[in-house]
Amino acid sequence: MRLHKPSLVFSLTLTLLLCALALYEGVEGFQYNSNETTNLWLRISHASSAILLIVLIIIGLPVLNNLLKRIRHSPLARYQTMNQKRLHRILGYIMLLLIIAHGAGQLIYLTTLEITFEEALFGHESDLVRSMRSTMYEFVTEDESIDMIAQWVANGRSEADFNSHIRPILKDDCTKCHSKSSTQTYAISSLPLATYQDALNLSHSGLESRQFRINMSGLILLSFFLTMLVFALPALRKRMHHHFQQIHRLGYWTLPLFVLHIPQWYWLLPTILLFLWDWWLERKNTYPVKAASLSWIDNTTLTLTLKIEDFSPVKPGDYVQIRIPAISTSEWHPFSIAHYQDGHLVLKISITGDWTTRLASYCNVCSFYVDLKGPYPSPASHSRHSKKRVLIAGGIGITPYWQWLESGLSEQTTLVWIVKDAKRLAWFKPILTRLINNKIYIYITDEKAQIPSWLYNQKQLKVNIGRPCWDSLSEQLTQKDPGDCFLCGPAPLMKEASYSFRLRSWHVFKESF
Repeated sequence: MRLHKPSLVFSLTLTLLLCALALYEGVEGFQYNSNETTNLWLRISHASSAILLIVLIIIGLPVLNNLLKRIRHSPLARYQTMNQKRLHRILGYIMLLLIIAHGAGQLIYLTTLEITFEEALFGHESDLVRSMRSTMYEFVTEDESIDMIAQWVANGRSEADFNSHIRPILKDDCTKCHSKSSTQTYAISSLPLATYQDALNLSHSGLESRQFRINMSGLILLSFFLTMLVFALPALRKRMHHHFQQIHRLGYWTLPLFVLHIPQWYWLLPTILLFLWDWWLERKNTYPVKAASLSWIDNTTLTLTLKIEDFSPVKPGDYVQIRIPAISTSEWHPFSIAHYQDGHLVLKISITGDWTTRLASYCNVCSFYVDLKGPYPSPASHSRHSKKRVLIAGGIGITPYWQWLESGLSEQTTLVWIVKDAKRLAWFKPILTRLINNKIYIYITDEKAQIPSWLYNQKQLKVNIGRPCWDSLSEQLTQKDPGDCFLCGPAPLMKEASYSFRLRSWHVFKESF
């Protein structure tokens, strides 16, 4: 199999670097052995949490629209080898497995301690006393030391008593590891116990304890991610997309929970700042549209026209996200821009689910409100940099290429359009008849369909009844000179076409909303 070499090298290099880093961190975490209570379950918990931190840093990047906008407008767009949303889903599944491994390992480890599981989970005793009774017990010189610290906590934790009685105990039993300057192999510099304030921070119990905060935030995170996973499964996501969007917003609430749960939360700071930056730009690029109207193209497709002045510059291949408050105040849906001129933005919408079905009922409404975000570049937007390109569309998937078609295509551009109903070809009759210097392949999958008579007069059009044979078509179009292949349409079509064109070293870009 031959693949597009620049994107393959970049993809493999980046993947290998991330895998090597994850392997290194995982091995380091698995080798954790701070005391005699350390067992296999604690090592599994530490190893999975180390890898999890890497996944957390990168999982949100594929869905930051404004970051992707800048990448797709740069030469880096050529090295895109995977749909960003698919990458986000894969990382999500990996993250869930790591969270389960980390949580299960930690919970099982708590059952192996001398204190009861409930005491360890809810932090009944202060963090300092509990750890000295359980995980740090082998380093405690005398049991009376634990009792003295417990009494100090019960008596109000005065600084005078700390200096006279507690500091010597901590110096003998704890500060060899719990110190910012410690050189021990498993030093815990993030939890120093050298000063009164250090000890005071770890002297709380119950709701105020560090243990309670870490355990409870971890359990809430686990429940959030399990819920998000269930609603992200393809069957539920397709049938209940509105619930999927609402539940997926729990992801924003995980950020403060991660800060509570992860001692090294500052590693997430760049990702958190990127999220905040993207959120700010999203709000800045949101437009309220008061004049929106709908009309039918056929019995399954609508045209949505939005009257909007001073809109951001629109480039071929761009898309927008829209929300109609009358239908739902929380659902945003992406649609490719078919046309923008003289303050009018035109979208083509296929009726495929509950939301679009409800949208169709507004065809009898003169005007209604729409909230608009964008524009954002799709993978198709990169086709302007291509010297040789093939545009492959299935049904309404022709929309991302509409602006390219209207502005005229270069002679090195081929259009392949697969439609079920021949009547749909009438939409593009004015455009298709102007493309006299291009190769245009049209496939009508309905074997009983009749080819419209006006198509016979177009020499550049090659009309076929049935589905394309991708192997022969890709071979024919390659002619020892592969280029860029852009796909937009049903998943089975994109899978078959992308496989054939990748076999012949084409660089494949998939459009997927």
